[in-house]
Amino acid sequence: MKNKFNKIVLSFAAATVFSCTAPPLERVPQDTNSSSTFWTSENDARLALNGCYGYLAYAYNNAYNDGSADNAYCQYPWESDATTISEGNITPASLNAANYSGKYQSIRGFNSYLDNVGKIAMDENLKKRFIAEAKVLRAMAYFDLIRSYGAVPLLTADYVSPQETAVAPTPEGEIVTFIINELVAAQADLPLTYSGGIKNEKGRLTKGAAWALKARVELDYNKFSDAAASAQKVRELGVYQLFRGGDVSKTKDDFSSFVDFASTTEEQKFYKGFANYEQLFWAVNDNNSEVIITSQAINNSSYEWGNGLNTLLAPVDIGGWSSITPTVELVNSYWNKTGHSFVAPSAEVRAANYNEGSPAAAYFAEFHNRDTRLYASIMFPTSPWENASPGYIYDWSASSSMTGYNFRKLTDPAYLSAEWDGAQDFPIMRYAEILLIYAEAKNEVSGPDSSVYNAINDIRDRSGMPAVDQTMYNTKEKMRELIRNERRIELAGEGQRYFDIRRWGIADQVIKTIYDITGNIAQERGWQAKFMKLPYPQAAVDKNPNLSSAQSEKGY
Repeated sequence: MKNKFNKIVLSFAAATVFSCTAPPLERVPQDTNSSSTFWTSENDARLALNGCYGYLAYAYNNAYNDGSADNAYCQYPWESDATTISEGNITPASLNAANYSGKYQSIRGFNSYLDNVGKIAMDENLKKRFIAEAKVLRAMAYFDLIRSYGAVPLLTADYVSPQETAVAPTPEGEIVTFIINELVAAQADLPLTYSGGIKNEKGRLTKGAAWALKARVELDYNKFSDAAASAQKVRELGVYQLFRGGDVSKTKDDFSSFVDFASTTEEQKFYKGFANYEQLFWAVNDNNSEVIITSQAINNSSYEWGNGLNTLLAPVDIGGWSSITPTVELVNSYWNKTGHSFVAPSAEVRAANYNEGSPAAAYFAEFHNRDTRLYASIMFPTSPWENASPGYIYDWSASSSMTGYNFRKLTDPAYLSAEWDGAQDFPIMRYAEILLIYAEAKNEVSGPDSSVYNAINDIRDRSGMPAVDQTMYNTKEKMRELIRNERRIELAGEGQRYFDIRRWGIADQVIKTIYDITGNIAQERGWQAKFMKLPYPQAAVDKNPNLSSAQSEKGY
């Protein structure tokens, strides 16, 4: 700090002397990089690209998206827009404008990179790879924009004056085409992996990432044949597989009071599946075979680079804030142990069984013989979590949750004691989603076949769940409902539910007032058809009047 201070003082003194004795000198600033002098070496290209990857930072905030949908409740409106969106209080002035403008700030950085990296004399194949990485990041940013806002200005070059960005929004379909074309072009120059001793390449985008993102885009826009083909391409790369490396010895919880085991083999399958799914999201298993695109985190970072979900999801009695908590509807969605739909009790029966915090025996029937992922994902009254604290039993009254539950999934018990200091990465895309994309798209094209069943069965088996009952789910319509629920369970908390309920056209059915487990209102919610897309922030419209017409067409 002292040296820095001395440099500032000396610089100021020198500037004062020169201003009095001579015309201003053209000097390169010592504390910033100049565009005219920066783009000169391979290292410059690498460092600038590293900066572009900042777009993936803080992706754990995607968990708030589940609170904008029917999976979760976000009780603190100052943390995110999820509370406002789920309430139905959506106006151009009510949402955080940075969610829109921040993406354009990133896009400007990507455009600047792509405009300048060509100037550098360096290995041409490496330059192509760097360009491909930047293009995938830009495609991701535009996809994030259009799936939230619809038509937006498509800017593909850097600019000098902000007035250059005040253009009419490009139709959503045209941007989808742009994104897909960019991803197809980029994948050709990206490697399958970064193995082989390359340093500092952890977390970079790969050929599989480009194909996976393409599959997600195509599914979102009902390009089912293309989505199935892109997902199948990811599968054929031979790089990814579901994580099955869970260490049962690290699972210290006894679920024998909740699950009936017919045999030792069945019990072992349950605990192995439980360990696989829970530990998939632990820091010790970062960069496992299931990871396709990830947001990296480190601990000891004082709110800067740590994963905040240990704090946002955990209950107060083990150091969390209960910011994002599961809804009763999400808990109801988890299958029975047999893989069939769970028949939930009525709100009145549930409240009576809970008995004001002294649960009657009937209360536990609700959590008896359920999907393995329920136990690995949700803390419900009396559920154990030995890794959080020896002898720990979840107590709603000590949690500060507004619904009666807390998330266990996506937290890492190794970092619960440090506020906002988790080292576990957050999965932006993982192989399980590719299997779900394939199953959904293929089913929409031609109905259930062996490849559709196999994709879902792979996901279920990893978690210790039984295969799909093909005698029951034997039509496109029945399989569609199963896949949608499987997707809700498998990806809970990862931020996809918000977009799923819109593309499926079911938001008007599922966005409704939510209650806690005693039947009291946790949050009153509202839905209007225009909420399919968010409004442009008023600040953006003020700066770019060309957005006004599109804003009106969206109903705002």
